[in-house]
Parts: sequence; structure tokens; C-alpha cells
Amino acid sequence: VPINQVLISLVVTMGKVHRRKMAQKFLYHVNRKKLWQKEKQKRLVRVQNCTLIRDNWDDKLSVMNNYAEFSLVHDVNKAFPIPKTKQLIDPNHDKKKIEKKKKVPDKIHIREEMEEDANTERVKSLRISDPNRLFCIYMLEKYGTNYLAMSKDHRNDYQETPKQLERKMKKFMNVKKAYQKYLDEKKAGRDFLSEFGMND
Repeated sequence: VPINQVLISLVVTMGKVHRRKMAQKFLYHVNRKKLWQKEKQKRLVRVQNCTLIRDNWDDKLSVMNNYAEFSLVHDVNKAFPIPKTKQLIDPNHDKKKIEKKKKVPDKIHIREEMEEDANTERVKSLRISDPNRLFCIYMLEKYGTNYLAMSKDHRNDYQETPKQLERKMKKFMNVKKAYQKYLDEKKAGRDFLSEFGMND
């Protein structure tokens, strides 16, 4: 056997022994309990947005098992796989395999509650910024519903078209709180144009 090969084998074995000895050494300055607890905390799943899942989440189970308990799908590709060529040729290919009995999920009601929550209609609250509100008041006070005249006004900084201005005014009118306040103040005799210094 050539001497080079013997030397290489010796270096390899010595390296292995050295690594093994290093692994066996006990580090007194390392608190293993704290390290383990830190790693355990890192592995914990923090559910943020869905309170239903957060309240029923079992830390002892894995993410996949938790999803299975809720009767939810963790991996969409596994749940709805793309059929292989064999399956397309022979549709009964999968039926030949012995199917395992699937466990009935315990927390199936959570999925139903989530579906119910997703299907409920939510009322979108409209808001309008203060500069936009003042702009709409100015335009309505000066031109009423003449959107063409509004578009030619020198205060139309963004050069909005009559259609865009119409949409803007309708949005302002749909913000009930702001529009009602404007109507009440107008009824009380408030002169917006002179007050804002916009009667030019």
C-alpha cells in the first residue's frame, strides 16, 4: 500500500476521533435547560389573525395535525393533486390501492364557523380626508352639480374630469356623517366660500 494512502487514511480517522471527542465534552458554561426552553419557544406557532384557531390550537400537536383536527387543508397540492398519466389512462388506478381509514376530525365545528364568518356580509365604512371634504364643499357651494364647470375651476389642481369629479362628490355625499354635518351647517346659514376665502 502506498504511503500517501496510509497518511490520508490516518488523517481522516484522526479527524473523526477528534470530532467524536469534542462531541463528548461537557460545556459547563452552557445552560442546557435554558437552551432547550428557548428552542421550544421558537418552535411554538403563534396564530395572530384568527381568534378561533388561536383559542383551539394545541401546542402538543404539529401544524399539520392541528389543521387536520380543524378539518382544514395544510398542503393544497396533497389535497388536490395533479393527476398523473397513469390515472388519466386508467381512472380506477387509485381504487385498486387499499385506502386507510381516515380519522374523523374532533374540531370540525371550527371550519364551519370560519365558513360562516367568511360568508357574512361586511358593511364598508366610507371615509373622506379633510382636504377632500373641503374641496367638495367648495365645488358644491360654487357650482352645485355642474361638473363641467367644476373641471374648469382653477382650484381643480389634479385636473380631474367631470366624471371623476362626479364620483368624488357622490363619495362625499355617501359619507353620511360628513355630508350631514355640511347640510346642517348650510341650513344654519354658514357661508363656506367667504369663510374659506374661496369666493374668488
